[in-house]
Amino acid sequence: MDLTLAAVIIMGAWVVAIVAAGLVMSLRPGGVAVRLAPAGTTTSVPSGRRDEILLGGDAEVFGNIRGRVRAVQLRPQSRQLQDVELASGLEGRAVPASAIVSADGQVLRLADRWPEAPWDEPRDDAVTLRQDATVGSAEGKRLGKLRLVCFDASSGTVTALVVDGRGTPSRRLLPIERVTAAGPYRVTTDLKATDWTMLQPFATDWEIQQGIIAQVATDPALETVRRSLRIDVEDQRVRLRGYVSDVAQAERVAQLARSVPGVLQVQRELVSDDDLASAVSEAIRRDPATSAAQVQVIARGGTVDIAGEAPDRATARRIESVARQVSGVAVVHNTVAVRQAS
Repeated sequence: MDLTLAAVIIMGAWVVAIVAAGLVMSLRPGGVAVRLAPAGTTTSVPSGRRDEILLGGDAEVFGNIRGRVRAVQLRPQSRQLQDVELASGLEGRAVPASAIVSADGQVLRLADRWPEAPWDEPRDDAVTLRQDATVGSAEGKRLGKLRLVCFDASSGTVTALVVDGRGTPSRRLLPIERVTAAGPYRVTTDLKATDWTMLQPFATDWEIQQGIIAQVATDPALETVRRSLRIDVEDQRVRLRGYVSDVAQAERVAQLARSVPGVLQVQRELVSDDDLASAVSEAIRRDPATSAAQVQVIARGGTVDIAGEAPDRATARRIESVARQVSGVAVVHNTVAVRQAS
């Protein structure tokens, strides 16, 4: 056989194979775009923590990686998660949504056991969402690429998609109600292209926490604050707890937190030394068993030093008990002496 003819036959076979593979992908469940139920027709109302599945991210069981997230499937009518498709080597497997323990936008954590469903089992008209699917506007313009799927942890309802698009910040939250149809390669929305910058900026809670830690570390004046600072982040809302020397220092920490991209709100629960000392002094003055004592209170970073005089030993001991009940007190040094009778 002529080598040129053989080459033509081989190339033709490759073309036929590629076309056939494309037809199989488009005809299999989840391989085509599926219309979602119109906004307002679903009855499930998100009420819990927002979890975030990183498409292409690791999935693990007790710290052991079981594969990477290839796709997420949801029911088009209820918008509830149906399953997660994992890729492990050349194999793929479907994991039911009930097996999800948590998803923090970095790692998908799964239970150690779940019912295995046959891989070729039909999945009705489930919507398949894959990494890098093109997200388009109502006019057909490209908004960006799909990166994460957000869902309500208590109900399993998908609430938003994270899209990486143009501008800064580049990642934004696309409410699932704005999605009209979706498939593994394209997501269609009812947004106008000009609405893109109106969408809420997105960052994972872990990214926000690390960003705040880095920001606080850049200010030498906050070195002592870092030792007690606790940063809790949920759904991009920050809660700051710890000790500061004064109100100005507390505002500086809050200002740095607000500067981190993706932060929606900062709740400041930082206790200043002056406020803590005043709170302890007030508690001692108001307690009937200690009101007769004459004390001076100094607070520093949650440690309270109490000096002065009390009419008897019982009162001196009670002072320490009262001080420990004040919110924000970590350590009490009680040097109150018993007043000598004249």
